[in-house]
Amino acid sequence: MTATVRTTVPRAAGREPRTGLMRHLELPAEVLFIGVLVTVASLPLVTSLAAAGAGAVLLREKAATERTPTVRRFVSLLAASLRQPVALLAPAAAFAVAAADLLALAAGVPGGRPVGLLIALALTLVVLVGLRGAARWRPGVPWRTALVEAAAVVPRDWGGSLMLAGGLVVLAVVAFEVPAFIPVLPGLLVMAAVAVEGRRTR
Repeated sequence: MTATVRTTVPRAAGREPRTGLMRHLELPAEVLFIGVLVTVASLPLVTSLAAAGAGAVLLREKAATERTPTVRRFVSLLAASLRQPVALLAPAAAFAVAAADLLALAAGVPGGRPVGLLIALALTLVVLVGLRGAARWRPGVPWRTALVEAAAVVPRDWGGSLMLAGGLVVLAVVAFEVPAFIPVLPGLLVMAAVAVEGRRTR
């Protein structure tokens, strides 16, 4: 008589295996959840970069280990991000320049239109750097390092930058046409940045 040895695959504690349908349903729901967290954390505006960085970490964790995003984890990442002054100063400077641009256009300053277009282009580049920097940031990585690396990558990986710029345009149109989607759009934008950065490491 031969003994039959039955092997089993260990499961994660407290978790049941998910069916393919459940996995497909969970990912969009979790991305939308992260989008809402990023939107809420970005309401003070100057916290938008830190919020994007925290959301990017949650997305990477979900993709790499299927770790479920939680409010507690997001708040912990956001707090770690906000400990670095650059995370607040960079968005504050960008918003100050954008406000000055809008005021110049509204006041009808001579030459305001071409200057406004140049500033708008510069701000677009700043947003791209911010998004790609947020996709690179993680606890323990200085924001200055993440942003400097992102600034170098934006022109070098022009294909990824164009894809991300296209995503910005599409989401701006969606926000204008269907304002109800605004709370989840930041999560989609962060996901796009993480995807663009991820394709470079493959």
